[in-house]
Amino acid sequence: MNGDDLAELLRALVELQQAEDASARAAWVLAEAEEADPALPAEVERARERYEAAVAAVEAARARRREIEAQFSPAEVARVHGMLTGTGRG
Repeated sequence: MNGDDLAELLRALVELQQAEDASARAAWVLAEAEEADPALPAEVERARERYEAAVAAVEAARARRREIEAQFSPAEVARVHGMLTGTGRG
């Protein structure tokens, strides 16, 4: 794995984490909109659309990560994951 490969996989992992974080925030906003008293249908619908878009972004980021990881050995992939969590030796 060269430096460019490493950078590409690290970028994909960071993008996935950011997408997952955005999805979690969108889920929270949707729950808040649904539980509001009174719940405003237009606000709930907007929150639901944002949540669905966020979930789609997570799936796209996961697919991209899997495509990149498929180019490397399991040991190399584990090493990069370890670099992000601080458990690996980079």
